[in-house]
Amino acid sequence: MTQKSMVILLIAILAGLLLSSGCVSFIHSFFPAASYPEIEPERGATLPAVPEYSFAFEDFQVILSSGVDPEVYTGARSAEKAVRIYDTSIGDDEWRSGLYKTMTLDPAQDQFFSDLTGEFAQVRARHDLDSDEYLELMTVFVQSLPYRNQNLSSPKYPIETYRDREGDCDDKSMLLAGLLGHEGYNVSLLYFGPEQHMAVGVACQGEGFHETGYAYIETTRVSLIGNGSGSLDGNITIISNPLVIPVGNGISVYTRCDETRAINDELSNISAHLELLATDLRDRESVLLSQRSDLETMDLRLETILAEGDLFRYNRMVTEYNARVREYNQNLEKYREISDEYTLYAERYNYIISHEHDREGTYRALLGERE
Repeated sequence: MTQKSMVILLIAILAGLLLSSGCVSFIHSFFPAASYPEIEPERGATLPAVPEYSFAFEDFQVILSSGVDPEVYTGARSAEKAVRIYDTSIGDDEWRSGLYKTMTLDPAQDQFFSDLTGEFAQVRARHDLDSDEYLELMTVFVQSLPYRNQNLSSPKYPIETYRDREGDCDDKSMLLAGLLGHEGYNVSLLYFGPEQHMAVGVACQGEGFHETGYAYIETTRVSLIGNGSGSLDGNITIISNPLVIPVGNGISVYTRCDETRAINDELSNISAHLELLATDLRDRESVLLSQRSDLETMDLRLETILAEGDLFRYNRMVTEYNARVREYNQNLEKYREISDEYTLYAERYNYIISHEHDREGTYRALLGERE
């Protein structure tokens, strides 16, 4: 008999006893609506050492070497990650919230979070990071972990995601929410049922994402806090409202959404301008190719006329030929000017998208160019 069937049988026996004794009104309160998984450390478990974690943040490289308790990690790996529902009236949102919150905050992981945030705190002190930058530091770390698509029905505990050095959207989101909650930030998991996606929300100034009061954090890739989800794997776009699952009791908020918004606006403007320039360049290139073809044809005719000794026709055509060459050169010069402009905007665009680990530096660079 499996452990699961034993639990169900025990419930049935107890329920039968209560029914026979007439205590029907107490059955609902005696049993919880659902029970959730928990980590039972596996005594004596061992693990090989893991390499250091290295990732880029702002203008420096971060190296982390925090390990995990082998007994807790092994217990997390072997835990039954399922919800046992005893009251069929419980809604999907309720048990799903309970599952993710329980797995994120399982007390067996307290030491893991303390050790890891202890390393982050040292980085914060060494580089004099403010509260927003400290939040961004932990966010970029989790985003930097490789994304591996798995099954939402079988999530990992945060300690697993960290030790395995990879995870899918819910795995990475629970790790980040656990870190931020441990450090006193007002944080929630954002679950999108129709899209089968999970992200993190951190309390911010203003309405936040979908009027939740939270700034959206995509954990599957490095991106700025407050960015929308964009296009996910499989060309999926988030359109539904999230189920908000608060994690912890933190009160700290993120205050740099206006800077993120300015960077995103700049990126959108650059993208639109690049599109216009690309269209202009394609049109000008077509004209130049046509003009060049005409000039090559005229050049052959001029050689033929000169060979025939018809200097009058030759000199008259040379005048027209030279006029067309001047027009071609003027168009070519304009094409090069626009091409140079396109290159500058493309470099600016590429700088922004390749520095999403550095909100502070990117924002400063954008302001510096405007001043």
